[in-house]
Amino acid sequence: MIFRKTSLRKFYEFGDLYSEEQQSLELFSDVAVSLMASSAETRLVVQTTERIARAFGYPDVQVIVAAGMVCISVKTSGGYQSLTRRGAPHGIQMDVLAEITGLCLEAEQGQMSQAAFQDRFRSIRTREINPLALCFMIGLATMAFGYLNDGSLLVGASGFLAGFVTMGVRVLLQKYALFPAFVFGFLGFFGTLISYAFGVYIFHLHQADLVISLVIGVLLLVPGFPFVNGVLDLFKGYYSMAINRLLITTILLTAVSLGITAALYFLPQGFWER
Repeated sequence: MIFRKTSLRKFYEFGDLYSEEQQSLELFSDVAVSLMASSAETRLVVQTTERIARAFGYPDVQVIVAAGMVCISVKTSGGYQSLTRRGAPHGIQMDVLAEITGLCLEAEQGQMSQAAFQDRFRSIRTREINPLALCFMIGLATMAFGYLNDGSLLVGASGFLAGFVTMGVRVLLQKYALFPAFVFGFLGFFGTLISYAFGVYIFHLHQADLVISLVIGVLLLVPGFPFVNGVLDLFKGYYSMAINRLLITTILLTAVSLGITAALYFLPQGFWER
């Protein structure tokens, strides 16, 4: 009878330990998925997750990141446990990356327990950007780019309006969760036409200024961040993620090019030679 009570007590203790280890594994996977959703490079996802796991007593941890998924394996009292989660980038969220990195440093320095880390991690929220402010900043960037590339003040004003309107359409289309390739292709088409309309019918730009206006009108469609992350992954040895990100960049650029090419057919014939 005594042996039976002892066995039951050990069984419950093992169950509680297994539950804690499972919760830790789920926490580490949540961190990795959040980093992926914030468009972090692959090396940052792997190293940050591993550092947090080691800080909370799991020295033997492996993190594998592939296209659309992340797999985490840790060595526990009952052997290795693994968890696979789906994950994909959802825009650039540098504030989330900074907060998670700060929590990682505090955990490594022993300034917080795992429970405190989990509470603070769950409280992280994505900062909402005002759409009008976003469109205004894109317009300013487009205007500055046009002016700094030998364009006149009228080119800058035309670029500001074209960038503002095109970014507004992009924000509107993103609310409907459409395919990125379709969104970029349509914006390449729309941005070219709206830049031409502003340049010719409102600001009456000359040929050289009109060309600059058309170029800067679609500047915001360049997928620079996935391209940079793809190159970083390529040089740091994460070849599968590098190929995935560079392929996405190529598809988006191709969609934009097709949109611009289609828009040129609607413009007056021979306007490039005017």
